[in-house]
Amino acid sequence: MRLIFDLKPVPPAMGLAIDEALFEVARSSGEEIVRLWVNDRAVVIGRAQAIASEVDLPAAAAAGVPLLRRISGGGAVYHYPGNLNVSVVLRSIECGPVKGCFQLLGGLISEGLERLDVRVEAIGNLLLVGTRKVGGAAQARRGGYTLYHTTLLVTPPGRPIEHLLLAGRPGYRTDGVSSVPRETTTLSEAVRRPIGIDEAADAVESGLTRRFALERSGLLDREEALADTLLESKYGRSSWNASR
Repeated sequence: MRLIFDLKPVPPAMGLAIDEALFEVARSSGEEIVRLWVNDRAVVIGRAQAIASEVDLPAAAAAGVPLLRRISGGGAVYHYPGNLNVSVVLRSIECGPVKGCFQLLGGLISEGLERLDVRVEAIGNLLLVGTRKVGGAAQARRGGYTLYHTTLLVTPPGRPIEHLLLAGRPGYRTDGVSSVPRETTTLSEAVRRPIGIDEAADAVESGLTRRFALERSGLLDREEALADTLLESKYGRSSWNASR
């Protein structure tokens, strides 16, 4: 199983385009793929969310934070270089039903994070340290394959995410799928010492290797080409990102 291990922050629209490119190439080739990666700053909303209901648009514009839509469900999240993104493309028959897939992959990630001396529980689509969220996951399913991805909070963002996301504010309402606000923490805060993205990624890799034989690899030419196409036709366009 290929592991794409690239921790240099990527432009956010390209980060999402690569995820979908890997999903499509895996489906056509019969491969299964893991990707550990980091995005630059962005707000990423779920497939069926209403962007104006989820994001403080003037605040995002003033901060220069792009607003993007992913292909999976779930709520709005803030990506920044202190996050580790984990994407896994599997045959759905191996991943199991939606709830089972969250438990399988979330459980493996939690087991890997034990090497950081932190106890993380996978409950539903959440990764929790005590009652606080350190990660949330979402899925997309197409043609017998599942794309699972989660964003792990490794270091604090430096500014409360509430300055961009509306779900935690009084009076929050939406015409789309709602976000569910929850108190968060980071891995660094949980263990009371700085944890680097590379250290967190090594821990996640160790957890996933309990189930999968992983071999580090780069992007294939056809994956890069498809990602470029998706960037141009989809993730770089407001017709997709602001479609609701």
